[in-house]
Amino acid sequence: MAKNNKILTITCPEVSVVHDEKDEGLEITVELPGVSKKDVDLNVSKQGFCVSANREDMRYEGCFQFAHEVDSDKTKAKFENGLLLMTVPFVEALCGKKIAIE
Repeated sequence: MAKNNKILTITCPEVSVVHDEKDEGLEITVELPGVSKKDVDLNVSKQGFCVSANREDMRYEGCFQFAHEVDSDKTKAKFENGLLLMTVPFVEALCGKKIAIE
């Protein structure tokens, strides 16, 4: 991929995924330093998400799979200071039946 006769580096962004405090969903942070909000493309499904973003000298691209089914219709995302912050609720709570260990 070239822009202004320069070869752009394509790299996978750094991603942090943690369960929220109530274990009802995920909190995801995607690091996109030097990128403007208008240059971020995000697609979310119940199985995972793909993100891409352009910066003057590089392109970030990555697709990531969820370990649990999520409700993509209720996913929220915001972008501030080079960080894409997502809240992704699970389709159903992960609290299952407690099993006694012998």
